[in-house]
Amino acid sequence: MSDQEYDYDYDYDENQIDQEEDQDEIELENNYNRAEDEWKLNPDMAFQLFNEVIQKEKSKDINSRKWSFKSYQFLIQIAIMKSKFQDDQFLEYIQGFLELLDKQYKTEGDKALKIVVDALMNSNNSHLISIVLPNLLDKLKFMNQIGIYCGASMKLCKDYFQKGDYIKLEETINNIQSVLDNSQIQDEDRKKAFISELLAYRVLLYNITNRQDQIKPIYRQLLKSNLDLLEPYISGVINLTIGQQKALERQYEQSRKKLMEAFYNFLDASSPEAKQTLIYASVISILENFKMNLFDDMKSKVYDQDPMVKVFQDLRLSYEQQNVQTFSNIINSELFQKDPFLAQLKPYLQQIIVECKILRYAKCYSTIKLDYLSKQLLIEIPVLKKYIQGLITKKQFNGLIDEIAGYLEIRGEVAETQTKALKVIVDQIKIFDY
Repeated sequence: MSDQEYDYDYDYDENQIDQEEDQDEIELENNYNRAEDEWKLNPDMAFQLFNEVIQKEKSKDINSRKWSFKSYQFLIQIAIMKSKFQDDQFLEYIQGFLELLDKQYKTEGDKALKIVVDALMNSNNSHLISIVLPNLLDKLKFMNQIGIYCGASMKLCKDYFQKGDYIKLEETINNIQSVLDNSQIQDEDRKKAFISELLAYRVLLYNITNRQDQIKPIYRQLLKSNLDLLEPYISGVINLTIGQQKALERQYEQSRKKLMEAFYNFLDASSPEAKQTLIYASVISILENFKMNLFDDMKSKVYDQDPMVKVFQDLRLSYEQQNVQTFSNIINSELFQKDPFLAQLKPYLQQIIVECKILRYAKCYSTIKLDYLSKQLLIEIPVLKKYIQGLITKKQFNGLIDEIAGYLEIRGEVAETQTKALKVIVDQIKIFDY
């Protein structure tokens, strides 16, 4: 064979190889495009085609696998959508996706990563979230995708809380806090929402692990929470916590309003906490002397036949009717005592019983000896005086304590008439006040 013939054969073989490679590339691209067109309408076919694309590109250098990265992305989405996968197979797709992620342009890589994380977070598949998301968090943090990292981590918090894995929950909370403290999120509203949600999960954690003493230090931060971007359940947790703290500060009106907001939040989230929150709000309304019965609220009617709610409806009714015996029996019941929050309110509710008894005596006498009243109510005279002064301040009755003689003087309508007369005089003076 001549040199010329040898060279000709060599050139021919090289061209043939190039043509075959071009044909393979065309076939790969066609398979990928076909799979992309079919993945929503015919996911089973697309699943098969994407796998074929990946298998054919495995022999290539990792930097030359043009179609595999997007194929992994679609395979992950299909596997989530179909809910048919084995852990090993799914983790293989995740590993392949992450392996090729660094080889992509940043914009394309960031977009694909967000799609995968969103698909996982929207799946509501607890098992999938717990085995896959942790593998993605480090990559998100490394790529400085802090917003996506925090969103994915919050999803893990929810999953761990629902499963009762409080060790991992606390670990995840602390990791998020560290990232928020040391990173920048351009969207200030979103950052505030993450901080608020993180505080809510701390509250849930501290309540369930009997660390209620750690809630008060974060209470002031909760007051600054922006609830606009939060899920209804998380908003409910925050409003409930603020409402409870306000009650313990004896700011009953603010407490009731926050508790009712929490009640509506929990209803929107279809959460069982709605019923207990309504009960709390009703008890607080009694301490506030709020005239409306919260169980008459239209959204409260769903609990009309609930036995537990019925008990607290009776509490409200006994308060309105001044039925001291029924009122006392309920607040001393096991149902009331075993709730940590209600148990803290019991002393203030007992005060209502004492005040009710004082008012009954006030209706029957024009004067009454403090010593006698003290013995009848089984409370010391200094404490009795505080109760009486409180009732007078709240205008429950008109009276005056005679400190020298040791009597309570009931003034009845006279004081009211005098007050009205005095107001007329003051108003007349104002007219001539130039």
